[in-house]
Amino acid sequence: MRRLVLAALLLAAPNAGIAQESLTALMCQAKPTQSCALDMAADAIRTAAPLTTENLPYGSMVEAASRAGRLDLALEFAAQLKKTDSIASADLIAAFARADRLADLQAILSRLETSETKYAFVIGPVLVELGREDKLAALLKAIQPPPDPFQLSYWQVLGHLRAGRAAEAVKHLGDVPETEREELAGLAAETLYFGGETERAKPMLPYLTSSDPSAVRRKAYIATKTKDKAAADAVLVSLAQVPPDDYPYIVLEVIYALAATGQWQKAIDLAQTLPASDRVYAFVNVAEHARQPEVFALIEKAMRDDPANFNRDRMANGLVRALTLSGYLPVAQTLIDSATNDYDKETLITFAAAALAEMGKPSEALQFTQAVEDPRRKAWALWEVASKMTP
Repeated sequence: MRRLVLAALLLAAPNAGIAQESLTALMCQAKPTQSCALDMAADAIRTAAPLTTENLPYGSMVEAASRAGRLDLALEFAAQLKKTDSIASADLIAAFARADRLADLQAILSRLETSETKYAFVIGPVLVELGREDKLAALLKAIQPPPDPFQLSYWQVLGHLRAGRAAEAVKHLGDVPETEREELAGLAAETLYFGGETERAKPMLPYLTSSDPSAVRRKAYIATKTKDKAAADAVLVSLAQVPPDDYPYIVLEVIYALAATGQWQKAIDLAQTLPASDRVYAFVNVAEHARQPEVFALIEKAMRDDPANFNRDRMANGLVRALTLSGYLPVAQTLIDSATNDYDKETLITFAAAALAEMGKPSEALQFTQAVEDPRRKAWALWEVASKMTP
């Protein structure tokens, strides 16, 4: 039966090349993996490249492909990297270091006017993670000037955390002077957070105890991603000690931590203290993290009471994402359908598709992107979905 279905698809298509591409996409939608989703995104970028001079997600693809271990795609799109694509370059170098293939990057590193030693802060933790003490020793000999003790401890802590060796990470943290311990723990936690590995950072929580803004922010990051209520409560207490200049930035992270840990009413109450223009962003993000219908009712009331700040056009992207994550895709669809131009509509589709992928519904997400017709926006939409999927 499967052979008959495939044969029918091929015979029905007017062009064999198009049929093969369509068939591959259909197979990925039916049984999606991050790898095939990345292939779909790569095909979309290749299709869009000759048609537009606008920005395409080259750096983002390098980042996503590197983290997924798709070194073939990472290497292909690395040819388009710019010197300013520092995050993508770091992820690329980490991936090739993990595969012991840094030699394959020499031409690209030369074009970007950089070198392995300039990315030692990326390579070092990878070597610790893999237990490659020989390679680590060789790297240290090549670096001039050599890293200071704080940097070396950071490599050790981060590498052991990534490998799941929490006890080893804590041991190395204990070797650091007490005055530097919290900063090191926070830096490692923040790196893991932005690398999508926040669960690995939880052993650092006991060391983030001060009301220093960076410590409060990093603790809030962990609380939000891991839904740690105790950590969220702690950052709420610490907020009172945050200096006024840092407060506007830190308070948002505390609001999100409260919302993510089931304390949406506290989050809304805190958001109500913000200036009206800042409340918009905070409210929508509370809805995203809390995923409770009561929050949307409060947003709707705010839209009626303060239309100048809470107008729907301004909030559309965040609302579509929050509604989708909360299980209200049909409601999100009404916002998408009400868009007045193709750009806004296809942007909203991308937000919904990415949210579906984040929810663990990659098949629905990939199908959703098929409604995006503009080649450039389709490339971005498929990358968004692929990057939200797990390997």
